Amino acid sequence: MQYNHQNYIQRMYQQGGNNSSDYKSNYQPQYINSTPPPGQQSGQPRRFSPGCLGGAAAVIVVLVLIIMAVSIIFGGRNNMVTKEIAVENAWAQVQDVYQRRLDLVPNLAESAKGYMKLEKDIFKAIAEARSGIQSAANPSQLENATKDINSLIRDIKVVVEDTPELKASEVVKDLMTQLEGTENRIAVERMRYNEAVKDYNTYIRLFPNNFVASLFGFTPKEFFEAQPGAETAPEINLELEE
Repeated sequence: MQYNHQNYIQRMYQQGGNNSSDYKSNYQPQYINSTPPPGQQSGQPRRFSPGCLGGAAAVIVVLVLIIMAVSIIFGGRNNMVTKEIAVENAWAQVQDVYQRRLDLVPNLAESAKGYMKLEKDIFKAIAEARSGIQSAANPSQLENATKDINSLIRDIKVVVEDTPELKASEVVKDLMTQLEGTENRIAVERMRYNEAVKDYNTYIRLFPNNFVASLFGFTPKEFFEAQPGAETAPEINLELEE
């Protein structure tokens, strides 16, 4: 502590007070600086205890883990949404090509009706198939909705193959060529759909994506099952018999 000792002595001499007892009785030190807080020396920086530093480090670690978890959860969810949209787009293309094939059926049936017996109203069957294709949510529902039309198309192909008059018709040739192209397109779109489903299903089953998928309700999609002979493009012989 510092106090103004010298100035006080000078004032005492000037006032004629040369008695040492007066000096002792009247002297009161004048402190310039206030007393520092307990445990802290003047001019020394505050020091943190090891416990405080450890607690701060633990808080930082917890915050980093929380940020990482949030990033994994929402990043994974966004990727799942993107892949699911890709599956939905591929499914829409499948529905579209199936609908295009239905457009060919009335003319094919009209051309072949003189050579085959239609067991049910063709236009009613087409209307039911269109409605079923539009509302189908998976390959099983789609196949079920088109099974009658598929059977009809197979019957028409057989009739055309066995009837020289139909094979000689330019109209029938053109319709059968369009049908072949449409069925090839169906095979391509089914393959693309299966590829999109494979990518999606694989992603949601990987760790830790499987936990995120379970949390947000992402479930595996159904594949198109390979049909017998699906690996071979349909061939239609339209050559005239000699």
